Amino acid sequence: RVEFPASVRNETPSRPAESVRHLERAPPPAYIGPAFAPTANPGIRNPPHGIEYRSASESVSNYSRCRQLPFVRVGPAILSALTALGLAAVAGNPLHGQQEEIKSPYRWIERDARLGLIGGYYLASRGNLDHGVGSTLFAGLRFRYRVSSPLSLEAGIIYGPSQRWVIDPRLETGPAPVDTVDTHWILPTVGVQLGLTGARKWYGIHPYVTLGGGMQIGVKKDRSEKFTDPEETFLRYDLGVSPMIYGGLGAEVFPSSRFGIGLEARDNIIRLKSPDGWFTGEVLQAIAESGGEAPKESQWTHNFEFTLNLWYYF
Repeated sequence: RVEFPASVRNETPSRPAESVRHLERAPPPAYIGPAFAPTANPGIRNPPHGIEYRSASESVSNYSRCRQLPFVRVGPAILSALTALGLAAVAGNPLHGQQEEIKSPYRWIERDARLGLIGGYYLASRGNLDHGVGSTLFAGLRFRYRVSSPLSLEAGIIYGPSQRWVIDPRLETGPAPVDTVDTHWILPTVGVQLGLTGARKWYGIHPYVTLGGGMQIGVKKDRSEKFTDPEETFLRYDLGVSPMIYGGLGAEVFPSSRFGIGLEARDNIIRLKSPDGWFTGEVLQAIAESGGEAPKESQWTHNFEFTLNLWYYF
Protein backbone atom coordinates (compact mmCIF):
# COMPACT_ATOMS: atom_id res chain seq x y z
CA ARG A 1 0.00 0.00 0.00
CA VAL A 2 1.25 3.47 -0.95
CA GLU A 3 0.46 6.40 1.32
CA PHE A 4 -0.05 9.77 -0.35
CA PRO A 5 0.88 13.09 1.21
CA ALA A 6 -1.73 14.83 3.32
CA SER A 7 -1.92 17.61 0.77
CA VAL A 8 -3.08 15.12 -1.79
CA ARG A 9 -5.54 13.35 0.50
CA ASN A 10 -7.15 16.57 1.67
CA GLU A 11 -7.18 18.42 -1.59
CA THR A 12 -10.65 18.96 -3.03
CA PRO A 13 -11.35 19.41 -6.75
CA SER A 14 -12.54 22.79 -7.91
CA ARG A 15 -15.70 21.30 -9.48
CA PRO A 16 -18.88 21.16 -7.45
CA ALA A 17 -19.09 18.21 -5.13
CA GLU A 18 -22.26 16.80 -6.73
CA SER A 19 -20.46 16.49 -10.10
CA VAL A 20 -17.50 14.53 -8.80
CA ARG A 21 -19.03 12.20 -6.22
CA HIS A 22 -18.82 9.34 -8.69
CA LEU A 23 -15.07 9.88 -9.00
CA GLU A 24 -12.48 8.54 -6.68
CA ARG A 25 -8.76 8.74 -6.45
CA ALA A 26 -7.00 6.18 -8.65
CA PRO A 27 -4.74 3.62 -6.96
CA PRO A 28 -0.96 4.07 -7.10
CA PRO A 29 0.80 3.44 -10.40
CA ALA A 30 1.91 -0.07 -11.26
CA TYR A 31 5.55 0.94 -11.47
CA ILE A 32 7.78 3.89 -10.74
CA GLY A 33 10.01 5.37 -13.39
CA PRO A 34 10.28 7.77 -16.25
CA ALA A 35 7.85 5.68 -18.32
CA PHE A 36 4.95 6.81 -16.11
CA ALA A 37 3.00 9.66 -17.71
CA PRO A 38 -0.33 10.62 -16.05
CA THR A 39 -3.22 11.22 -18.36
CA ALA A 40 -4.81 14.65 -18.18
CA ASN A 41 -8.39 14.67 -17.04
CA PRO A 42 -10.35 17.54 -18.52
CA GLY A 43 -12.80 17.34 -15.66
CA ILE A 44 -10.16 18.13 -13.05
CA ARG A 45 -7.98 21.21 -13.24
CA ASN A 46 -4.38 20.73 -12.26
CA PRO A 47 -4.48 17.24 -10.71
CA PRO A 48 -2.06 17.27 -7.75
CA HIS A 49 1.23 15.43 -8.14
CA GLY A 50 0.35 13.97 -11.52
CA ILE A 51 -2.45 11.75 -10.18
CA GLU A 52 -5.19 10.81 -12.57
CA TYR A 53 -8.78 10.62 -11.39
CA ARG A 54 -10.86 7.93 -12.96
CA SER A 55 -14.23 6.35 -12.41
CA ALA A 56 -14.65 3.94 -9.53
CA SER A 57 -15.14 0.85 -11.70
CA GLU A 58 -12.16 1.65 -13.91
CA SER A 59 -9.98 2.35 -10.90
CA VAL A 60 -10.84 -0.95 -9.24
CA SER A 61 -10.09 -2.86 -12.44
CA ASN A 62 -6.74 -1.12 -12.90
CA TYR A 63 -5.80 -1.64 -9.27
CA SER A 64 -6.47 -5.38 -9.53
CA ARG A 65 -4.27 -5.65 -12.63
CA CYS A 66 -1.50 -3.72 -10.91
CA ARG A 67 -1.41 -6.07 -7.92
CA GLN A 68 -0.97 -9.07 -10.24
CA LEU A 69 2.27 -7.75 -11.80
CA PRO A 70 5.16 -10.05 -10.87
CA PHE A 71 7.87 -7.40 -10.50
CA VAL A 72 8.56 -3.75 -10.03
CA ARG A 73 10.80 -2.04 -12.53
CA VAL A 74 13.91 -0.48 -10.98
CA GLY A 75 15.33 2.79 -12.15
CA PRO A 76 18.87 3.25 -13.55
CA ALA A 77 20.21 4.81 -10.35
CA ILE A 78 19.18 1.86 -8.16
CA LEU A 79 20.46 -0.63 -10.75
CA SER A 80 23.85 1.11 -10.84
CA ALA A 81 24.07 1.05 -7.05
CA LEU A 82 23.30 -2.69 -6.92
CA THR A 83 25.92 -3.38 -9.60
CA ALA A 84 28.56 -1.43 -7.67
CA LEU A 85 27.77 -3.34 -4.47
CA GLY A 86 28.08 -6.67 -6.32
CA LEU A 87 31.46 -5.75 -7.80
CA ALA A 88 32.72 -4.65 -4.38
CA ALA A 89 31.63 -7.96 -2.87
CA VAL A 90 33.44 -9.97 -5.56
CA ALA A 91 36.61 -7.91 -5.20
CA GLY A 92 36.63 -8.23 -1.43
CA ASN A 93 35.86 -11.97 -1.37
CA PRO A 94 38.02 -14.00 -3.85
CA LEU A 95 37.08 -17.45 -5.06
CA HIS A 96 37.35 -20.14 -2.47
CA GLY A 97 39.78 -22.09 -4.68
CA GLN A 98 42.15 -19.14 -4.60
CA GLN A 99 41.52 -18.25 -0.96
CA GLU A 100 42.08 -21.74 0.47
CA GLU A 101 45.59 -23.17 0.22
CA ILE A 102 45.81 -26.90 -0.54
CA LYS A 103 47.74 -28.50 2.31
CA SER A 104 49.59 -31.66 1.31
CA PRO A 105 52.57 -33.45 2.91
CA TYR A 106 53.99 -34.19 -0.56
CA ARG A 107 56.34 -31.98 -2.59
CA TRP A 108 57.89 -32.78 -5.98
CA ILE A 109 61.64 -33.34 -6.36
CA GLU A 110 62.40 -31.00 -9.24
CA ARG A 111 65.66 -32.40 -10.66
CA ASP A 112 66.42 -35.89 -11.95
CA ALA A 113 70.23 -36.24 -12.01
CA ARG A 114 72.39 -36.24 -8.87
CA LEU A 115 75.97 -37.03 -7.96
CA GLY A 116 76.72 -38.26 -4.47
CA LEU A 117 79.80 -38.26 -2.26
CA ILE A 118 79.41 -41.18 0.15
CA GLY A 119 81.18 -42.57 3.16
CA GLY A 120 80.51 -44.88 6.05
CA TYR A 121 81.31 -48.12 7.78
CA TYR A 122 81.57 -51.58 6.21
CA LEU A 123 80.69 -54.38 8.63
CA ALA A 124 82.26 -57.40 6.94
CA SER A 125 81.91 -61.12 7.44
CA ARG A 126 85.13 -63.13 7.18
CA GLY A 127 83.28 -66.38 6.46
CA ASN A 128 83.35 -69.65 8.34
CA LEU A 129 87.06 -70.09 7.50
CA ASP A 130 87.94 -66.54 8.69
CA HIS A 131 89.84 -65.81 5.50
CA GLY A 132 87.72 -62.92 4.22
CA VAL A 133 88.44 -59.23 4.60
CA GLY A 134 87.60 -57.47 7.87
CA SER A 135 85.41 -54.46 8.70
CA THR A 136 86.59 -51.01 7.74
CA LEU A 137 85.66 -47.43 6.91
CA PHE A 138 85.06 -46.66 3.23
CA ALA A 139 84.39 -43.78 0.82
CA GLY A 140 83.14 -43.51 -2.74
CA LEU A 141 80.98 -41.90 -5.40
CA ARG A 142 77.52 -42.68 -6.76
CA PHE A 143 75.47 -41.32 -9.63
CA ARG A 144 71.70 -41.61 -9.98
CA TYR A 145 69.30 -40.56 -12.70
CA ARG A 146 65.51 -40.69 -12.47
CA VAL A 147 63.91 -42.36 -15.49
CA SER A 148 60.34 -42.38 -14.14
CA SER A 149 58.49 -41.10 -11.10
CA PRO A 150 59.57 -43.89 -8.72
CA LEU A 151 62.55 -45.39 -10.58
CA SER A 152 66.16 -44.17 -10.77
CA LEU A 153 69.19 -45.91 -12.25
CA GLU A 154 72.38 -46.01 -10.21
CA ALA A 155 76.09 -46.62 -10.72
CA GLY A 156 78.78 -46.26 -8.09
CA ILE A 157 82.06 -47.38 -6.62
CA ILE A 158 83.44 -47.50 -3.08
CA TYR A 159 86.94 -48.09 -1.76
CA GLY A 160 87.82 -49.83 1.50
CA PRO A 161 91.29 -50.16 3.10
CA SER A 162 90.89 -53.39 5.00
CA GLN A 163 92.91 -56.24 6.44
CA ARG A 164 92.86 -60.00 6.12
CA TRP A 165 93.94 -62.74 8.44
CA VAL A 166 96.42 -65.38 7.32
CA ILE A 167 95.08 -68.75 8.47
CA ASP A 168 97.11 -71.91 9.09
CA PRO A 169 94.74 -74.87 8.80
CA ARG A 170 97.30 -77.49 9.93
CA LEU A 171 97.42 -76.62 13.63
CA GLU A 172 96.51 -79.30 16.13
CA THR A 173 93.85 -77.05 17.66
CA GLY A 174 92.29 -76.36 14.32
CA PRO A 175 92.62 -73.55 11.76
CA ALA A 176 93.67 -70.24 13.40
CA PRO A 177 95.14 -66.83 12.37
CA VAL A 178 98.93 -66.61 12.33
CA ASP A 179 99.39 -63.22 10.64
CA THR A 180 97.52 -60.13 9.36
CA VAL A 181 98.06 -58.42 5.99
CA ASP A 182 96.62 -55.31 4.40
CA THR A 183 94.08 -56.03 1.72
CA HIS A 184 92.41 -53.06 0.05
CA TRP A 185 89.40 -53.52 -2.20
CA ILE A 186 87.00 -51.67 -4.46
CA LEU A 187 83.31 -52.42 -4.92
CA PRO A 188 81.79 -51.21 -8.22
CA THR A 189 78.01 -51.58 -8.39
CA VAL A 190 75.05 -50.93 -10.68
CA GLY A 191 71.43 -51.02 -9.62
CA VAL A 192 68.14 -49.23 -9.21
CA GLN A 193 66.59 -46.96 -6.63
CA LEU A 194 62.84 -47.22 -6.07
CA GLY A 195 61.27 -44.20 -4.37
CA LEU A 196 58.51 -45.26 -1.97
CA THR A 197 56.77 -41.89 -2.53
CA GLY A 198 57.65 -41.64 -6.23
CA ALA A 199 59.50 -38.47 -7.22
CA ARG A 200 58.07 -36.65 -4.21
CA LYS A 201 59.09 -35.82 -0.67
CA TRP A 202 56.83 -36.78 2.21
CA TYR A 203 57.09 -34.14 4.96
CA GLY A 204 60.50 -33.27 3.47
CA ILE A 205 61.73 -36.90 3.49
CA HIS A 206 62.25 -39.18 0.50
CA PRO A 207 62.28 -42.88 1.56
CA TYR A 208 63.48 -45.50 -0.92
CA VAL A 209 64.79 -49.02 -1.46
CA THR A 210 67.81 -50.07 -3.54
CA LEU A 211 68.60 -53.28 -5.43
CA GLY A 212 71.56 -54.22 -7.56
CA GLY A 213 74.80 -56.09 -7.91
CA GLY A 214 78.52 -55.75 -8.49
CA MET A 215 81.93 -57.25 -7.69
CA GLN A 216 84.39 -56.96 -4.84
CA ILE A 217 87.89 -56.70 -6.27
CA GLY A 218 91.15 -56.81 -4.32
CA VAL A 219 93.47 -53.98 -5.41
CA LYS A 220 96.22 -54.07 -2.80
CA LYS A 221 97.28 -57.46 -1.43
CA ASP A 222 100.31 -57.58 0.80
CA ARG A 223 102.25 -60.84 1.22
CA SER A 224 102.64 -62.50 4.57
CA GLU A 225 106.00 -63.56 5.91
CA LYS A 226 104.38 -66.85 6.70
CA PHE A 227 104.35 -69.68 4.20
CA THR A 228 107.54 -68.52 2.52
CA ASP A 229 108.83 -72.07 2.28
CA PRO A 230 108.23 -73.43 -1.24
CA GLU A 231 106.50 -76.43 0.30
CA GLU A 232 103.96 -74.11 1.95
CA THR A 233 103.12 -71.83 -0.94
CA PHE A 234 99.92 -73.78 -1.59
CA LEU A 235 98.52 -72.19 1.60
CA ARG A 236 98.82 -68.66 0.25
CA TYR A 237 95.59 -66.88 -0.56
CA ASP A 238 94.83 -63.63 -2.33
CA LEU A 239 91.53 -61.75 -2.53
CA GLY A 240 90.49 -61.92 -6.16
CA VAL A 241 87.13 -61.04 -7.74
CA SER A 242 84.02 -61.95 -5.79
CA PRO A 243 80.51 -61.43 -7.23
CA MET A 244 77.89 -59.77 -5.04
CA ILE A 245 74.25 -58.69 -4.93
CA TYR A 246 72.75 -56.15 -2.58
CA GLY A 247 69.53 -54.75 -1.20
CA GLY A 248 68.99 -51.80 1.05
CA LEU A 249 66.83 -49.08 2.54
CA GLY A 250 67.46 -45.37 2.74
CA ALA A 251 65.98 -41.94 3.32
CA GLU A 252 66.96 -38.49 2.13
CA VAL A 253 66.23 -34.93 3.30
CA PHE A 254 66.67 -31.74 1.28
CA PRO A 255 68.23 -28.59 2.77
CA SER A 256 67.69 -26.93 -0.64
CA SER A 257 66.59 -27.81 -4.17
CA ARG A 258 70.23 -28.54 -5.12
CA PHE A 259 71.44 -30.59 -2.16
CA GLY A 260 70.27 -33.73 -0.39
CA ILE A 261 71.55 -35.59 2.67
CA GLY A 262 70.83 -39.28 2.93
CA LEU A 263 71.26 -42.20 5.29
CA GLU A 264 71.36 -45.70 3.84
CA ALA A 265 71.87 -49.29 4.96
CA ARG A 266 72.66 -52.16 2.63
CA ASP A 267 73.25 -55.87 2.86
CA ASN A 268 76.01 -56.82 0.42
CA ILE A 269 75.80 -60.58 -0.16
CA ILE A 270 79.22 -61.65 -1.43
CA ARG A 271 80.29 -65.04 -2.72
CA LEU A 272 83.49 -65.86 -0.88
CA LYS A 273 85.66 -68.58 -2.38
CA SER A 274 87.69 -70.87 -0.16
CA PRO A 275 91.49 -71.14 -0.69
CA ASP A 276 92.52 -73.96 -3.02
CA GLY A 277 95.20 -75.16 -0.58
CA TRP A 278 92.56 -76.13 1.96
CA PHE A 279 91.44 -79.06 -0.19
CA THR A 280 94.72 -80.97 -0.13
CA GLY A 281 94.90 -84.28 1.71
CA GLU A 282 97.27 -82.92 4.37
CA VAL A 283 94.96 -80.02 5.29
CA LEU A 284 91.76 -82.05 5.23
CA GLN A 285 93.34 -84.66 7.49
CA ALA A 286 94.53 -81.98 9.94
CA ILE A 287 91.06 -80.40 10.08
CA ALA A 288 89.44 -83.77 10.66
CA GLU A 289 91.85 -84.65 13.49
CA SER A 290 91.18 -81.30 15.18
CA GLY A 291 87.44 -81.91 15.02
CA GLY A 292 86.82 -79.03 12.65
CA GLU A 293 84.30 -78.82 9.84
CA ALA A 294 85.41 -79.63 6.33
CA PRO A 295 85.63 -76.51 4.15
CA LYS A 296 83.20 -75.70 1.37
CA GLU A 297 84.30 -74.49 -2.03
CA SER A 298 82.46 -71.20 -1.56
CA GLN A 299 79.85 -69.51 0.59
CA TRP A 300 77.66 -66.42 0.51
CA THR A 301 78.40 -63.95 3.29
CA HIS A 302 76.36 -60.96 4.54
CA ASN A 303 78.32 -57.71 4.70
CA PHE A 304 76.44 -54.67 6.02
CA GLU A 305 77.13 -51.21 4.65
CA PHE A 306 76.06 -48.10 6.59
CA THR A 307 76.36 -44.96 4.50
CA LEU A 308 76.08 -41.18 4.86
CA ASN A 309 75.43 -39.58 1.45
CA LEU A 310 75.77 -35.97 0.30
CA TRP A 311 73.95 -35.43 -3.03
CA TYR A 312 74.19 -32.61 -5.54
CA TYR A 313 71.20 -32.29 -7.92
CA PHE A 314 71.55 -30.88 -11.43
